[in-house]
Amino acid sequence: MSEKSQKSKFKWVEKLKNIKHIEIYITLIFAIILILIFFSSTGSTNKSSNTAKLNNSVEETTITTYVSNMETKLEDILSQIQGASNVNVMITLDMTSSTVKENIIETTNFPEVKGVVIVAKGVENTAVKMNILKAVQAVIDISSGRIEILSSN
Repeated sequence: MSEKSQKSKFKWVEKLKNIKHIEIYITLIFAIILILIFFSSTGSTNKSSNTAKLNNSVEETTITTYVSNMETKLEDILSQIQGASNVNVMITLDMTSSTVKENIIETTNFPEVKGVVIVAKGVENTAVKMNILKAVQAVIDISSGRIEILSSN
């Protein structure tokens, strides 16, 4: 190294040594850095909680849409069965297989159908009721004990 660069390094070191209470300045700099790190991580936590809320909303909408579509399709197909009319369907899902983590419902698939309630005119006729039962069992793989078929007024 040249003598000039060594002198400039020593001047810089000498200037640092001449600063009174340098430990206080260094401590303040570290404190500011720690505060910035803390607030940046807190900001990302808020972002992740907002993302979790959004994902939860999307998941609920997706499940709600899924159930609504299934109900509508079942109503359409069951109303075409001879003797059945004014068909209304309600489907409940088994959410126990889902896990909730940070307000997000995590599922590998859509939850299983827990039960189906069908209210329709014409189900007083046993043949119509059995046809509806068979149709629902064919579409949704659940036992007949989980399907309730009621007559509407």
